[in-house]
Amino acid sequence: MTTASAVRRSNARDCLLVLREAGRALTVAELAAATGLSRPTVDAVLQDLGAAGSAIPAPVAASGAAGRPARHFSFEPSVSTIAALDIGARTVRCLVADAAGQVLTRAVVPLNDPDPFDALERAVRETRHMPGALGIAAPGILGPDGRITQSLAAPDLVGLDLSGELGRRLGCPVAVENDIKLAAFAEHHLGAETDSMLFVQLGNRISVAAILEGRILQGAHRLAGELGSQRGMRWTESSQRGRLRWSTGDEAEPLLDRAAHGDAAAQREIQEFCTQIAPRLATVLLTLDPARVVIGGGLSRAGDTLLDPLRRALDELLMTGQPTEVVSARLTTDGALVGALGLAFSYGSAQIFGIPDVPAPWPRLLDARA
Repeated sequence: MTTASAVRRSNARDCLLVLREAGRALTVAELAAATGLSRPTVDAVLQDLGAAGSAIPAPVAASGAAGRPARHFSFEPSVSTIAALDIGARTVRCLVADAAGQVLTRAVVPLNDPDPFDALERAVRETRHMPGALGIAAPGILGPDGRITQSLAAPDLVGLDLSGELGRRLGCPVAVENDIKLAAFAEHHLGAETDSMLFVQLGNRISVAAILEGRILQGAHRLAGELGSQRGMRWTESSQRGRLRWSTGDEAEPLLDRAAHGDAAAQREIQEFCTQIAPRLATVLLTLDPARVVIGGGLSRAGDTLLDPLRRALDELLMTGQPTEVVSARLTTDGALVGALGLAFSYGSAQIFGIPDVPAPWPRLLDARA
């Protein structure tokens, strides 16, 4: 890319972002003031954005003043739609937003087709919106080529070219990433006021992902955070093949509810759970030194009933002289789905807007929570 074309694209990106975030029509003078660009440059950019469909002239009511009224332009949210898929053990969830990040619709389909691609494609098509870009939250370890190499939740997807096949079927760029890493990615953009965090997903299983310097930590083989890949590793003494077990069976909610209401036996069980998982978390904290620990997943809805004993267990292990900051995730259910939507925005930016590297409208994606 030449210097001139790079500058032109940078100018277009600046104007597009100002228009998108403004939520109203702006004049050429307002765009010039907001971006620091000259009016002739803004005029040229608006021609490019208009040709791509990202910006449109806006009607202006007559003011009664003499002279020609100032031209107004607004961002066009319908220039494209963006979709995300979250693949679970039994279902596939789809979320679709317009180019401004406004959620348009959702769909859920069972993952029971002989060809898993049929279910993934159907989840998108049932929304009745063909996307300009698609992000996929995949339940498993991804290899360097983006294919799933291991998955307990969806073994039928191992080895499949999700991005290539769905890109062919849907006619749009497709990006695939691990679901827990995408949940961490979303939390970083939606709530974490820091460039480093350890994300711990507590649900039926425990999963870990890290954000360092504002990016998902992948490692040389995309294995960063995949603690469950260590042979013989068990988070707790009662867990079975990575699945957490409680005195209440598979479901922890009744136990957490009793603990929240003062049941001493339930509180002891939660404390013991935190004591057992804390050593591995402490090792990761001392290795990466993130600014914050964010607890996501279904168990995070218990709030301080779970977080307080976890804080105590970590602080007893760490001789750092300062308390560990442990907070609940803002997205307890849709973290991976929202993360996949954000990934689709950035990955498909050139096709969506005609400009590469346009960031996702993250604050608006927070409204995508179910």
